[in-house]
Amino acid sequence: MKSHHQVALSVLTLCISQQLYAQTNDNTASVAEDTSAELASSAASTETPNVTLDTIKVTANARTGTALAQKISEMPAVTQVITESEIQMQATGNRTTGDVLAQLIPSLGTSSGSTSNYGTTMHGRPVQFLLNGVPLSGSRSLSRELNSIDTSQLERVEVLSGATSIYGAGASGGLINLVTKSLVGYGPIRQTRVGVSSSRDFDSDSFGYNVGQSLGYGGERVYGRLDVDYETKGGKFDSKGDRVSPDVNQTDQQDTESLSVNGSLGVELTDTQRLDLAVTYYKDKQDTDYGPDYGDGLAVLYGASPSLVAIDGANVENQPYTEKSSVNLNYSDDDFVGSGSSLSLTGYYRNEKGRFYPSVKAVTEQDDYVYYANGNPYFITQSEAEIDVMGLRAAMQTETELAGKKTLFSYGADFERENSEQTYDGQDFTAFYVSNGLTAKTNGLTYNAGPETTIDKLGAFVNADVDLTDKWHTSAGVRYQKLSSDTDAFVPVYEQMMEEYYANDPTNNYEAGTVEAGSTDHDKVLFNLGTSYQITPKDQLFANFSQGLDTADIQRALRDVRAGFVVNSDNVQPIATNNYEFGWQGKHGDTAARLSGFYNESDKVVRFTDSYTVEVVDTDERVYGVEGSLTHDLSDQWQVGGSVAYTRGQYDYNGDWLELDAVRLTPLKGTAFAQYNFDEGSNIRLQALAVGGDDRASKDQQKDPDSSALPVTGYMTLDVLGQVEMPVGRVGYGIYNLLNKDYLTVYHQTTYGDLNRLPAAGTTYGLSYTVDY
Repeated sequence: MKSHHQVALSVLTLCISQQLYAQTNDNTASVAEDTSAELASSAASTETPNVTLDTIKVTANARTGTALAQKISEMPAVTQVITESEIQMQATGNRTTGDVLAQLIPSLGTSSGSTSNYGTTMHGRPVQFLLNGVPLSGSRSLSRELNSIDTSQLERVEVLSGATSIYGAGASGGLINLVTKSLVGYGPIRQTRVGVSSSRDFDSDSFGYNVGQSLGYGGERVYGRLDVDYETKGGKFDSKGDRVSPDVNQTDQQDTESLSVNGSLGVELTDTQRLDLAVTYYKDKQDTDYGPDYGDGLAVLYGASPSLVAIDGANVENQPYTEKSSVNLNYSDDDFVGSGSSLSLTGYYRNEKGRFYPSVKAVTEQDDYVYYANGNPYFITQSEAEIDVMGLRAAMQTETELAGKKTLFSYGADFERENSEQTYDGQDFTAFYVSNGLTAKTNGLTYNAGPETTIDKLGAFVNADVDLTDKWHTSAGVRYQKLSSDTDAFVPVYEQMMEEYYANDPTNNYEAGTVEAGSTDHDKVLFNLGTSYQITPKDQLFANFSQGLDTADIQRALRDVRAGFVVNSDNVQPIATNNYEFGWQGKHGDTAARLSGFYNESDKVVRFTDSYTVEVVDTDERVYGVEGSLTHDLSDQWQVGGSVAYTRGQYDYNGDWLELDAVRLTPLKGTAFAQYNFDEGSNIRLQALAVGGDDRASKDQQKDPDSSALPVTGYMTLDVLGQVEMPVGRVGYGIYNLLNKDYLTVYHQTTYGDLNRLPAAGTTYGLSYTVDY
C-alpha cells in the first residue's frame, strides 16, 4: 500500500492545485520543519493561519479524485483544513456539523439551530458543500447539506473561501468539502463509540444517545472501511427550562432518530493505478408529540401574537424526514500511459429526499385576485421533495517547464445532471382547525411546488501554475461553463389554491391557469488569477481574483409565479460574481496570524420578498469585508486565540445603495478560546462565540417596499469542552451555552414570521466514550 495510506485531499485539492502549483523550496521546507514539532506538541486550532499547515502533505487518492501532491498553505487564497481531532472536540453531545463549522470557520454564518443551514453564507455568497468531492449543493437545495452525515465519520473538513472558476457553478462564496474517514495503514481498525446528551435540568424529554462502530482492514492491494452510527435526539429546552416549539418553516431535529453509514473500498490495480469506491447513506425521521401553539381557533393566523409554547398532543400523520445517499467511483493513474501525467476519472450519484413539518399557506390578495367573502384564505400543506444528481469528471495534470519555469498544467472537463421535483400534500383543514393546529392528516390533494426541473452543467477548464522564482508563485486559468435547464408544464400552487378557494362560489367560476414547459440556456467563460510571495521565511502575501457563477434555484423561483409566465433564458438568468481577495499570513515564534480582505460584486441579486417569494433582481450588488485570526502558545500546555469576521454589503435600489440583511450576510462574528493540554494527552477548552447586533438593513430597506429585512440583536455564548485520556479509550465532554444565555439565533431572528422567533437551547451537556482496539 502506497500513497493512499498517506493523508489524501479530495477534489477540493484539485481546485487548489489548479490554482497554485506549490513547489517546495529550501526556505519553506525549513519553515515546515521548524513548525512541525511545535504543532505536534499542542492541539492545533482551526483558527491557526495557513502557514502552520505546511507539514500537511496531500497525495493522490483515487476515491477522492486528487491528482498530484500539493502544499495547502501556499495557495493564494484563504484556506482551512479542520482536522479530525478538532471536529471530535467540538462534536460531543448532540452537536451538528453546522454547529461545529460555525464555531471553527470565521466567515461562515452561524448555525440556525434547526435541521437547516438556510441562510448560511460565506462572504455574502452561496457556499458549495461537498461530500468527498461530490456536490451536496445543487441548483435545487433543501438546505440540509450539513445534516447529511454523522460528525464522528468525518476525517477532516476542507474550506476554500471565495469564488473558484476552476470548480464551476454554485461556489461564489466558497467550497466546504466534508471528507469522510478512509483507511490509513496496514491491518485491522476497530472503534466503538457511545454518547449521551441532556438539557441543563436533565429533563427526561431532552435525553439523547448515540452509538457507533467502525471496522476496517488494509491489505497489500485491497483496503476498506465501514462506519455506522445511530443517534436519537430528545427535545430542545430554552434557558428557562421550557421546551422549544417546533420549527414549522425549515423543520428541526427534536425527537429525531438518525442512521449514518459511511463505507469505502479500494483496490491498487498496479503501482500507479487505483480504483476506489465511496458510499454514504443518511436518514433521520422525526417522531414528536409536540406542536406549535396557534391559539384557539388558529388565532395566530388572524393576527394574535404566538405564545411560542410547545403544545403536547400533536398528531402528525407524516412526520418530517431526511434521506440521502451518495456513490462515488474513482479511477486514478499517477503515470498515465507512461507519460508522467496524472489522470483522475470520477463518476458519482446522489439522491436526496426530504419532508418538512406541516405549515400554513395563505392565499393573499394580489394583482387581480380578490377574496371570496365566505372563503377560507388558509391552506395547510406539507412539502416533500426529491433530488437526483449524477455527474462525471475527468482531470489531467502534467508537469513541465515553460520559459524555463517549472509549471503544472491542469485541464479537464465535467458534466452534471440534476433532476428535482417538489410537491405540497394538502392537509385536512377541519382537523387542523378543531385541534388548534395540532392534527395534520392528508386530504388527498396535491399541489405543485414548482415544475419538475432538469438542469445540466457542462464545463471545461485549463490552468497553469508557475513558479516565477523560489519565493514568487502565480496561477492563471480559464473555465468554460454551460448551464441549461428544462422545466415541465405545471399549475402554480396559488393557481390551484385559488381554484379550490372559489370552488363553492357560484358567482366566480375560477379556473387555474398553467405555466407552459420551458427551457433556458446560458454559458460564460470564467477566469482566475492568483499570486503569492514569500516576503520572509515566516511571512507570505497573497492576492487572488476569481469568477463564480451561481444558478438561481429555478424550481423554487418558479413556485410562486402566476399563470402565463414564460420560462426562457431572458426570464431566468444565472448570476456571475467577480471576487477579489488579498491578505497576509505568518508565524513568528509562538504566534501565528492571518489577515485578509475581500470584495465581490455582481449585477444581479437573488432574494426573498416580504411575502417570501423568490425573485432575481437585475441590479448591482457589492459585498466586502475583512477576517482575521490569531493563535499564541503561552507555553507547552497553554494556547489562546481567536478570530473575527466582518462583512457588509449593499444593493442598488433606484440609485440608492441599500444595506443587505443578515439572511445574506453574516453579522459581525468573533470567536475566542483558551486551551490547556495535559501531558498525558487530555485537554480542556473554554471558548466563546459572539455575534454583533445590527439594524442598518432593516432601517435602510424601509425605502424598498419588497424588503424583508429585520434587525439582529447581538449575543455571546460560552462553552467548556475537552477530552480525558483513560487507561482504555478516551472520554469527551461538553457544556454548551455555559451561562445559560437567553437568545435567538440569527436565523430565528431574521427569517419568516412571528412563529419562527424561537429561543435557542439553554445549557446542554454532552458526554462520550470512544475506544480503539
